[in-house]
Amino acid sequence: MLIDFHAHAFLDKLAAGAVSSLAKKAGFTPFADGTVSGTEALMKSQAVDRFVVLNIAVSPRTERHVNDFAISLLDKENIIPFGSVHPDSENAFAELERLKDAGVCGIKFHNEYQNFFVDDEKAFPIYEMCAKLGFIMLFHGGADRGYAPPVKTAPKRMRRVALRFPEAKIVVAHLGGQDMQAEAVQELADTNVFIDTSFSAVSVEPAVAAQSVRAFGADRVLFGTDCPWDTPANTVAFLSKMGFSPAEYDKIYYKNALRLLGE
Repeated sequence: MLIDFHAHAFLDKLAAGAVSSLAKKAGFTPFADGTVSGTEALMKSQAVDRFVVLNIAVSPRTERHVNDFAISLLDKENIIPFGSVHPDSENAFAELERLKDAGVCGIKFHNEYQNFFVDDEKAFPIYEMCAKLGFIMLFHGGADRGYAPPVKTAPKRMRRVALRFPEAKIVVAHLGGQDMQAEAVQELADTNVFIDTSFSAVSVEPAVAAQSVRAFGADRVLFGTDCPWDTPANTVAFLSKMGFSPAEYDKIYYKNALRLLGE
């Protein structure tokens, strides 16, 4: 079994524009068109059984529309949709309740897109509510190549959140910190957080990635691609070079995801 815990898809009418603008901003080459059907086709062709679609409320204004889209994906057996809330939204708590009632199990935060530092205490009530409701919180980790410093989810800042909410289900993407792997190991390996492997196959040396996985332990690593910016096949090939045991690969590829999802 293979579960991709980090992918992106958009409404058909928005997909082309979203993928094009993001690719231009960050200098990436997309491997899929960003539509749900296109992403499903890619995942199926590369032996992914289920995948998480991460949605981002980039402003309070877009919050409800983003979550409507997430809820609309719940009827697809191969998709696990995550919603999103913005800390400046007066409706954030109501949206969390609505998502929970609908059956959504996770919330995505991307602090660069949402323009707040991850350890800004204005967001702490939202994190607390997510933990209380049992949501998985998945954060973009480290730098974003489309944004200039300062890094809003630097591992040192993420550590403060992890220590403040030890009971929360927290995933930090990109091995805990895009382009900041050493700091991620130093600041986060001894906390409660999971990391995912998203975008690492195209941005991290295999030896560095293997060190990160070993530091966090195979029990806290989730397979992820960041599709459409990388593919499952490329990420599997990347991980296969690292010499983990079959039991460790099973944990990374799907068992940890199922455990975190409560399945």
